[in-house]
Amino acid sequence: MEFLIFLLLIVVVIIGAPITISFLLYRWIKKKRFNKKWRLISFVPILILGFFIYRAIYPDFDFYEEDFEQVVEMPFPKSGEIRYKIASYPDHFGDYTSSFLIELDKEDMDRLESQILNIGFKEVDNTMSSEELDYVESKVDSKEYLKQYARNLDADKYFSIGFLNDGRSVIITRASW
Repeated sequence: MEFLIFLLLIVVVIIGAPITISFLLYRWIKKKRFNKKWRLISFVPILILGFFIYRAIYPDFDFYEEDFEQVVEMPFPKSGEIRYKIASYPDHFGDYTSSFLIELDKEDMDRLESQILNIGFKEVDNTMSSEELDYVESKVDSKEYLKQYARNLDADKYFSIGFLNDGRSVIITRASW
């Protein structure tokens, strides 16, 4: 119960502070009788808050490149292009699931496959299922898995990598719980 009250207090402060700052800034600008256009400045704290909320819900490509580097323990390839991506919102422990499809050239595909075998991925018949993985798979037209690999890490993280039969596409899923 105490935790919920603390969590509610944090949410009120995080959301309430920018709104209060915007309101006070608006009142100050109005009281000083500045040009009405300057009143728009008072909305900057709310816009900043909105930007951070948007970025938390819809992460950018850097987020998925970092996930790639965590999963396969190698830098994101220069030829890599993220086509489809989705991630769940982290829970209060920071655990989340992300899934994304990248396209690579032949050289990077070979390098990726040898790297994942070196770090302990095992070939499997099918990987886990998640809403995020289902979403990415639904975006793929008539491509089937050629090979699938999986790896459990520290009993609370699961990584899966699926090579598609077009010779360019890879679906990577990272889940933690």
